[in-house]
Amino acid sequence: MNYTFIPTSIEKLTIMNEPANMQVVEDSLVVRSHPSTDFWLKTHYGFEVMNGHVLHASIAADFNAEVSLHMRPAATYDQAGLFIMVSDTCWLKTSLEYIPDGPSHLGAVVTNHGYSDWSTQNYANSLVMEPLAFRVERNASDYTIFTKTPTNPNEWEQIRIAHLHEDPGTNPVKVGIYCCSPMQDSDGFDTHFHTFTINETA
Repeated sequence: MNYTFIPTSIEKLTIMNEPANMQVVEDSLVVRSHPSTDFWLKTHYGFEVMNGHVLHASIAADFNAEVSLHMRPAATYDQAGLFIMVSDTCWLKTSLEYIPDGPSHLGAVVTNHGYSDWSTQNYANSLVMEPLAFRVERNASDYTIFTKTPTNPNEWEQIRIAHLHEDPGTNPVKVGIYCCSPMQDSDGFDTHFHTFTINETA
């Protein structure tokens, strides 16, 4: 099965943690985040936050999930991208995370057994409002993460391979687009999600 959610099938997605606002504008879904929202568990920082905004479908098969977007970030760590959840203690997210003084970060957080890790690569602040795309491929319980950036808009670049330990490879997982604004003094920000597709591959 192949699924296309934006702009005509958004109602088929389930909302996890209601955003401040969401509306369709010129065939894109614009989502505004609340402040003090994030997904992170324990490691290094010691805190646990699981209140970011996700619009997701439930998929049991192997799949390729892709999103194209552009952000209008305003505060440190404003972020948006793709989110995969097996359980509250086993999930991953891949996104652009904004750092006002630069460089910003392009990368992924992978959480197993309730502990998050964070892999990043620098991303020029001159590009943070430009179109960007993310892709996650599921192969049983292994996940490969790709990005497509303005500097190389025709090629998917692999940025991470990860294993989600609680995923037996056959059970449904939540697959969605997400955004969040971790800082308390943030006013939130807008993400324009242009496309979100899931293609089952097995």
